[in-house]
Amino acid sequence: MLSETLIASLIGSTKVQTSSTLKDAGICLQDLQPTSALRTTFKKSSTPPNGLAVTRSHIFAAQVDKSVIHVYNRQKGNQEATVPFPERIRSLAVAGGHNGEILILGTDGGRLILWETFTGRQVSTTPSHLQPVTSLVVDPTSNFILSGSADANVHIWSIPQLLSFSRPVSTGKDQKAPNSPIRTFGNHRTAITALAVGHGTGRSNIAISVAQDSTAVVWEYTTGKVLRTFLLPSVAISVTVDPADRACYVGYESGNVQRIDFYETISAQHPLYDRRLQNTPSQLNADQQWTVPSADKGASTALALSYDGMTLYSGHPNGSVLAWDVGRAKFLTTIADYMSPVTNIHMLSPTGFPTQSSNDVSRFTIPTIIKPRYEQNISDKALGDGTIPYSYSLNVQLVSAATKSDIFSEALAHPVFPTSLLEEGLAELAALNGDQGVREFATSNGQSATTTAVESSQIVAMEEEIANLKKQLSINEAARRADAEETMKLKTSLRDLQESNNRYQQLQAKYEKLKVVARAEKEDRALERRKAWFESEKAGVNGDSALRKARAAGKDSDEMSE
Repeated sequence: MLSETLIASLIGSTKVQTSSTLKDAGICLQDLQPTSALRTTFKKSSTPPNGLAVTRSHIFAAQVDKSVIHVYNRQKGNQEATVPFPERIRSLAVAGGHNGEILILGTDGGRLILWETFTGRQVSTTPSHLQPVTSLVVDPTSNFILSGSADANVHIWSIPQLLSFSRPVSTGKDQKAPNSPIRTFGNHRTAITALAVGHGTGRSNIAISVAQDSTAVVWEYTTGKVLRTFLLPSVAISVTVDPADRACYVGYESGNVQRIDFYETISAQHPLYDRRLQNTPSQLNADQQWTVPSADKGASTALALSYDGMTLYSGHPNGSVLAWDVGRAKFLTTIADYMSPVTNIHMLSPTGFPTQSSNDVSRFTIPTIIKPRYEQNISDKALGDGTIPYSYSLNVQLVSAATKSDIFSEALAHPVFPTSLLEEGLAELAALNGDQGVREFATSNGQSATTTAVESSQIVAMEEEIANLKKQLSINEAARRADAEETMKLKTSLRDLQESNNRYQQLQAKYEKLKVVARAEKEDRALERRKAWFESEKAGVNGDSALRKARAAGKDSDEMSE
């Protein structure tokens, strides 16, 4: 059965908890599917916004105005360690494989600290931000870190470069330290409030940054190229991305949320790469916000999407976690009320699928974290020789593969290989020695002609198959091009149809306006005729004759108005 779970972090509150389960709770695990229920809590944690990081085995929580990290073991269900650092921690993120082997910390001093949780190695960067690092995200490939700060800049860092034991030599004009950011995105004018990255693994993957200048910018973090700029109705403090990267969602200080659809504007090409749209900021309509059910909920401090992208979850300062129906674009229900401000929401990967992808299988786990050993700032090292220190060791636990192993893998676990497997291997080895030995043996037995004929027939058959495949490939390519051209024509026709419809609506409105004016003029003339009749009767003159004269005089005007 499919199950979904949400992790919410809380900050200390003066409210009295009415539930004994939530007393001193700092991190809550809330089951969403198949039924909504509080699974467990971790005590005594007060986590700031963007200060929560979750791996398969552990939960890392920064503490408000402190320079320590609380580490919780998910398997054991307790607090494993309290790890001190030289600076206050403002934001967290994890990188690496399935186990999140690297914890990234954003500090009050504007630097990053990278901690290998399975070795204890710790590396710090230069203080490239002028103010505290308040937002951190890692791209899906775990190759890049994006850090946002109140200095209005977003720095992009290379994880392999930061963790490498060997350092490139800075020569000539390039005097940048090897632990400095590789790129800086500075299109915002005020403090960065939230960051998010898309789910792609290619070079054109996107990043979304929101700031206090009420803007949301979509850009490529590998190149720094701005794709779209959206003008928001108010300041957004949280953001999350649709699983298909077709839209993003922002949470406002008012508690409302809004969807930013990248494909809403009709374009002949991908809307994010349409130069016409890139050069023009898009103003979002304030009426399209999803209204929070009650103003006392407070700001939408955290956002997260369900696995299928059909339910949006938001955390609020009054302790509520709200669910929003994405399809209907409105509030759905209240998932939980923790009575303490919710600062972070993290969705765990769903479990219970009939089959598990091999990409989701990890061959090792990290049962216990290794506390960091402070390493001298890498900016002090001019050049590394690439030698791994003798004290560098891994602390992991190997696990067996979830999939069924083959005969060879099973044989590796036995003292000796089976005889059948050895014979099969020797036969394959003999076949791989080349055709020379086979041909010599065939000649010695007088079978050279037969072998050559068989090989020739096989070659001819293979050539025919290759020709058929090339023909089929050309047909498929022609069909694909035809489909692409037909799609472009349909998009162009749809755009022309919409323009025609707009012109029709404008002419219809103009006609209705003229019709109203003509009706008013006709009524005015009728009123004048009645006045002429009354005036004639009062003067002792036959009013009917005066009315007929007035009608005859205004006949042409009536016909024109009709």
